[in-house]
Amino acid sequence: MPLIWWIHTYAPNAQQTDEQRQLSLAFERVPQLIQIKARGYLRVATLVSPTIYVPDDHHPQGLEYDLVTRFAEQLGLPVRFIQAKDIDDAYALVAHNQADFAAAGLVVNPDREAEFRYGPSYLSVRRQLIYRTGSNRPKGLQDLGDATLAVEAGSSSQNWLSQQTKTQGLLNPSPSADDLGQATEDLPDSHYAIRVQVEPSGLRTLEALEQGKVDYAIVLSHQALLGQKMSDKIRVATDLGPPVSFAWAFSRLADRSLYDEALVFFNKLRQSGELRTLIDRHYAQFEQLDQKLAQNFLSDVENRISPYLSAFKAAGKKYQIDWRLLAAMAYQESKWQPNAESHKGAYGMMQITPPTAQSIGLNNPGNPTENIMAAAKYLNQLRDQVNDNAPEPDRTYLAMAAYNIGIGHLNDAITLTTQQGGNPDRWRDIRARLLQLSEPAVYRKLKAGFAQGEQTVQYVENIRALHDLLIWVELHRDQTESARAQETQQISN
Repeated sequence: MPLIWWIHTYAPNAQQTDEQRQLSLAFERVPQLIQIKARGYLRVATLVSPTIYVPDDHHPQGLEYDLVTRFAEQLGLPVRFIQAKDIDDAYALVAHNQADFAAAGLVVNPDREAEFRYGPSYLSVRRQLIYRTGSNRPKGLQDLGDATLAVEAGSSSQNWLSQQTKTQGLLNPSPSADDLGQATEDLPDSHYAIRVQVEPSGLRTLEALEQGKVDYAIVLSHQALLGQKMSDKIRVATDLGPPVSFAWAFSRLADRSLYDEALVFFNKLRQSGELRTLIDRHYAQFEQLDQKLAQNFLSDVENRISPYLSAFKAAGKKYQIDWRLLAAMAYQESKWQPNAESHKGAYGMMQITPPTAQSIGLNNPGNPTENIMAAAKYLNQLRDQVNDNAPEPDRTYLAMAAYNIGIGHLNDAITLTTQQGGNPDRWRDIRARLLQLSEPAVYRKLKAGFAQGEQTVQYVENIRALHDLLIWVELHRDQTESARAQETQQISN
């Protein structure tokens, strides 16, 4: 029986390389989870992207960051994130046992399942064909002709496109490298009638379309939504195929010890509702974001934020608040206008009312540096009034809601949440109750009475989205500078 089990579990494979055979033997001798615990930390391959992983000395974030850190806590281990260059590199790090698994916004890819074991699906999205304003809206790939189409390198969409060009008869029997716009070896299949431009990331794919380098692109639906918010030049044409699922990728050379722990982890996360909360935290805020607001914000980031950067960073450091969140709040409050004044008397960059200014010692609200620092101080005070059990970033989101609507109305929403069986420490649950504060049957029974809770919900959701857009701007700038540096190095060599 042990021999039969071993043959089925570690069946010899004539196609394996020496490295793969050695790895299989190593995992046979010592299970992967025991190796990891002996090492003392978890190694995870990931990609830098606003919704995946954002490295930061004080406020790292992203859906994969939140999921992986919780998984590491379950294992009782710290985690080290390994930043992959692209999707192919993320898989390669796992294949060569330089990472224990990949958590990089990876879509389950049938073409890779012989080499990788996918964990449970934690998010479903759609593959979409997008086009640039001014181009004809296609109904499908067959309408593109020989137009240029961008796709992310190494992605499941690239493999899917290769298969579709074969099954839909979109083959060009003998294209040249010049026809394709790049070397044919850069493509998974060199026989596209459609001209394919492979981009290193999803963000660069959107950028290629926005700048008119291509007429069409294939991206995932959450990327398409972000692209539409950022640019009025990006439109969604149609869905392509059935929904696709995100999952972590583990090496099939390894035993199942770590993989089985991941199964338990995601089962607990789903049953507790925490998975829904995390997905909401990183994706929901873009749904209702006004496109004009987003585009004006991105323009003003380039042209107007620089005089106030040092003030945002100083206030953020002093009160342990992400400075980008303070900047997003200031934009929502005043569009970064230091002399802005509301009809209620709120004044300055952060729209602080006279009573609040007096209570926190703000003597010169027209000074943007003082105004920003005072707002951070006040937000921190509100955060201290929120239940200690509320985790971050929910606690800060609740404090922002109180900044807008008042702590009394927030407490009413918290009371409602508890009475209705929701979680009073979660923004997602309290958000739904804030909407009830304008209903007569509800607010007449509350201590603080009527409030326009829907405006507060939009206020917080806008700030969350603008905060993430600011992160995107920083990542985009860093990636662009890195690409230029590499080009300069290649030219000099």
